[in-house]
Amino acid sequence: MKSPQSISVIFTIVILAVTLMSFKTNPVQQDQIAESRILVDQVFPGAELMGIWVKENDPETVIMFKLDNTLVEKSKTKTTKKTWTINVKDRKVCIDSSECITYEVTENTLFLYINKEKVIYNRSTKE
Repeated sequence: MKSPQSISVIFTIVILAVTLMSFKTNPVQQDQIAESRILVDQVFPGAELMGIWVKENDPETVIMFKLDNTLVEKSKTKTTKKTWTINVKDRKVCIDSSECITYEVTENTLFLYINKEKVIYNRSTKE
């Protein structure tokens, strides 16, 4: 006769096997994977730049990075609209067809390095 301990071990293994077999997985179709990659590529590059940024020493100067890759620069005297692209790997943002600018961004601060000068913008609370 088998010991009660071995019977309980066998019983536990059977219950575990039944529980694990009850999980069903649906195969992921290839087009679903492709769609998710496209969405990730479209949404995330430069997402940290999106929003309104106010220049630290000049609160009248504001830049807005928009989802449609437009950049609006507002100051006391003028408003300009430009396009922007990003190279996430090199941490550079390219505005129109001009030279690309190195940037660093935290949750609330944007640092642009223009001509060896650090220009600081703070995220606007009025988004």
